[in-house]
Amino acid sequence: MALVDYSSSDSESETGEATSTAAKRQKTSHNEKSDEQTALPPLPDAFHDLYASTVRVSTTDDPTLHQGRKRVNPHRVGNWPSHLYIEWHPTPSQRTTLSSLLSAIQPALAPLSVELTSFLTSDLGAPQPLHVSLSRPIVLSTAQKDVFLTHLRSRISTSSVGPFDLAPRGLEWHRTRESERSFLVLRVGAVSAARTGTDEKGEAGGRTPQNPELAALLRRCNALVGEFGQPPLYALQNNNDGDDAFHVSIAWSFAAPTAEVRRRTETAFARWRDAVFEMRVPVRGVKAKIGNTVTHVELPVPGKRGGGGLGLTGS
Repeated sequence: MALVDYSSSDSESETGEATSTAAKRQKTSHNEKSDEQTALPPLPDAFHDLYASTVRVSTTDDPTLHQGRKRVNPHRVGNWPSHLYIEWHPTPSQRTTLSSLLSAIQPALAPLSVELTSFLTSDLGAPQPLHVSLSRPIVLSTAQKDVFLTHLRSRISTSSVGPFDLAPRGLEWHRTRESERSFLVLRVGAVSAARTGTDEKGEAGGRTPQNPELAALLRRCNALVGEFGQPPLYALQNNNDGDDAFHVSIAWSFAAPTAEVRRRTETAFARWRDAVFEMRVPVRGVKAKIGNTVTHVELPVPGKRGGGGLGLTGS
C-alpha cells in the first residue's frame, strides 16, 4: 500500500471526513444487498475432488485412530478400496438446518446413552460433503481399476439419465452388520416423482417409482461391480421395488436403534421436518473413489458433447 503525504492538517481532516462518509455509504449499500445478490456461484464438482483424499496416519488398520470404526475391507497391498456414490455439498443454510437438527436429537437421546457422531464436519470441524451410495465398499485390484473406470464412464454416458434433483422424504435409523454401527439417515426421493409416500399408486394401479433416475443408475452400477466379482448394493425388482432405500447418512452411533431411540428421534425431528423436506440435492454426476483418486463422471446432458469425467489424484 502506498503512503500518502498530506500538506497540512486541514487536508488530513478533510480526507478523513471523506473516507468516513464513503465508508458509511459503502456499509449502507452493502446492507441493502440481499444474500442472493452477494452469494458466490457454486464450485465445479471436480474441484471438490482435489481435497477429497484423507491423510493416512497408519499402514495398518487401527480402529483407535478412527473413533473405533473398523474397515469393511481391510487394507492389503495391491487392493484398492473403492466406492461409487453421488456427492452432496449442502448449502450454508442447509448445513445450518441439519446441524440444528442433530443438536436437537442428541440431548433427546443422551438419557439412553446414545452418542451421535456427525458426518457434517470432519474431526477438525471442517465442512464435509454427504453422499448417496451407488455401491457397497468394494475392492479392485491394480489390474482392474483403470478398466473399471473406463467401463463406468461408458455405462453412465449411455444411461440416458440426465441431471436431476433429489429431496429428503424421511428420517430413519439404519443398522449395518458389516460396520457394527447405526446410521441416522435421510431417505431421499426424486423431485420429478413428486411422491408423498412409498405406497402411492400410479394411474394404472401399479406402484409409482420413487427414484427412477437413481434406480437406473444403480442397475448399471450393480451390473458393473458384478462383472468384477463384487456384490451389488440393492437388489431392485423389475417394478423398482426397493428404490426407496436410497439415503444420505448424516450421523452415526454404536448404539442399537431401539424403539425408544426411534421414538425420541422422530419427536425431535418434528420441529425440523418442513425445513428438511424443502431441501434439494442436485445430482449432476457419479463419483468413483478408487484408492485416493476421485473421478467425477458427468451425467449426459442433451446437446452437450464430451464430459467423460475428470480424475484428480490425492496425495
